[in-house]
Amino acid sequence: MRIRNFLLTLAFAAAALAAHAQVTMTASVDKTNLSLDDELTLTVQITGASGNVVMPQLPSLPAFNVYSREVSSMNINGQTSTVFRYVMLPRFPTQATIGAIRFTYNGQVYTTQPIQVNIYRRVPAGRSKGGAVQQASSSGTGGNYDSAVSSRTQNTIPQALASTDTLAEQNGDKSFFMTAAVNNTSPYVNQQVELIVRFYYSRPFAGQPPYTPPTVNNIFMEPLKQNTEGSQILQGKMFRYIENRYALSGVQAGKAVIGPAMVQFQPGSNDVFSAFDRLFGGLAAEPQQLVKSNPITLNIQATPTAGRPASFYGAVGTDFTLQAQADRTQVEAGESINLTVTVKGPGNLKPTSDLKIPQINGFRVYDVASDSVTLPLGRGTQSTKTFKTVLVPTASGSYTIPALAWSYFNPKTKRYVTLTTKPISVEVTPSTKADNAVSFTGGNTSGGFRQLGKDIRYIKTDPYPGEVGWLVSVGALTWLAWIFIFLPVICRLAIWLGKDSLKSKGPILTARNQLKKACVEEQVAAAVEEFLLKRFHINMGSSKLRETMEILKQKGVHPDTLKAFAALWQRLDAARFAPENLAAADTRALAAQALNLLKHLDSEGRL
Repeated sequence: MRIRNFLLTLAFAAAALAAHAQVTMTASVDKTNLSLDDELTLTVQITGASGNVVMPQLPSLPAFNVYSREVSSMNINGQTSTVFRYVMLPRFPTQATIGAIRFTYNGQVYTTQPIQVNIYRRVPAGRSKGGAVQQASSSGTGGNYDSAVSSRTQNTIPQALASTDTLAEQNGDKSFFMTAAVNNTSPYVNQQVELIVRFYYSRPFAGQPPYTPPTVNNIFMEPLKQNTEGSQILQGKMFRYIENRYALSGVQAGKAVIGPAMVQFQPGSNDVFSAFDRLFGGLAAEPQQLVKSNPITLNIQATPTAGRPASFYGAVGTDFTLQAQADRTQVEAGESINLTVTVKGPGNLKPTSDLKIPQINGFRVYDVASDSVTLPLGRGTQSTKTFKTVLVPTASGSYTIPALAWSYFNPKTKRYVTLTTKPISVEVTPSTKADNAVSFTGGNTSGGFRQLGKDIRYIKTDPYPGEVGWLVSVGALTWLAWIFIFLPVICRLAIWLGKDSLKSKGPILTARNQLKKACVEEQVAAAVEEFLLKRFHINMGSSKLRETMEILKQKGVHPDTLKAFAALWQRLDAARFAPENLAAADTRALAAQALNLLKHLDSEGRL
């Protein structure tokens, strides 16, 4: 009890000292020359006043609309300073005066000097928009003003912020509440929308209240700024708020719902001793409460079909960029070129379709692989999407990778915009790798191998010339007896299988023999390549995976087998340009896997 009385005495003494401390008030603006498209920030700073500082009284401001108020406080060397910021929009061109601002503290009235501001339709050349004024009136400039009163033609108020402030003002009679607002309720599919969620409180609460973000339907949602804090005056009462921002984009045309966000908390007691209770054991808390933000319904629009180009893949927004780059422009025939196409712009490019690269004369074009990254940037998100493919020139000569087109829909102009890359020139020289042991040209290569030479040249190729007796020669004729024994079986088998059946089994038998002898990954690829060519007339060198999958599907191959084939194709396709030195056991395992898959293709596929 003595400690509490002592602390109370100290508190009252400090309050008395603060009451007699010198109080000062200043006012300033961030610019004195502005146009109708600008906004003006008025800052009022009160130093030396303690306790709950009431909001200063602004003068009549007929030339401005005040749409945002913020309050912050700081303590410097034991002296409290409270800053009030007002963001204002000019209403018409004039030479405006911000009159004296009044503040009453302990029965004494404090005022600031008037501030003069020039509002132009457009700021004249040679005039700066700067010139912050503090406790002094700005002198007249003698400029030519347009005295005609005109309404503001361009609304620079962010709609989400304006809606949030309106909702907050309506709930200013509560101690705790939440708001949610968006800057566009009728966006197009994939158009970025900003969502602002705020938790307002005018009384303290215990601990860190758990926050549940809003649920969404038919919407992609990316978090932006999280748990930022601010202050706002609502119905003459000071509120603090915690703000979370999100970037949204509609998935498909129709209704989209943003559910309520929630905060569960324990309000702190308004008891006069609660401050001391925090010092000696925490905040006196009331029963838990739950507040929710207002749900929001969006009307997602489809982009117009009229005038939609074939190069439109779903992107909606403005200021996109497109570029293409090849990792090299001088190669030998048969070598690979990595082509990368990069798109950058606002919003989320993840749900957009992949770029389609057409067939290019002189090149074998492989399937496109895409990757997308979205990062917060300013008031929204910046997305980068890259498309990568491999081009293989088939013959020497001078070639050109043509310009590639990519289009987006501009929601402001309601028109499609098409971007194109620059053409890329490529010089292809004849291949110097003529002695490769494996050919992937796609033709019949007799198993895909040809003998380049021998590692060992023997002195004697026949170790026992002229030393074989006649008895050995006669003994070798015993194979005739085996032929007579198995001749009926062979004839019966030939009749049962038929000529066509034996012919159809040729590719799988050849592939089996090749795979059993495979020593490296490239040999496995050659065996699979020759099987597809002979069995299904599919040339791996000129066909894309999608085309091959479609042919096999039409032949009756099972979907599970197609999936396994796609995985093997990609593994072997990589061996063309980046072969790995696999261990012998790994090569045998890969060959066994390939043989098993080819058996399934052979049995399921129809001729």
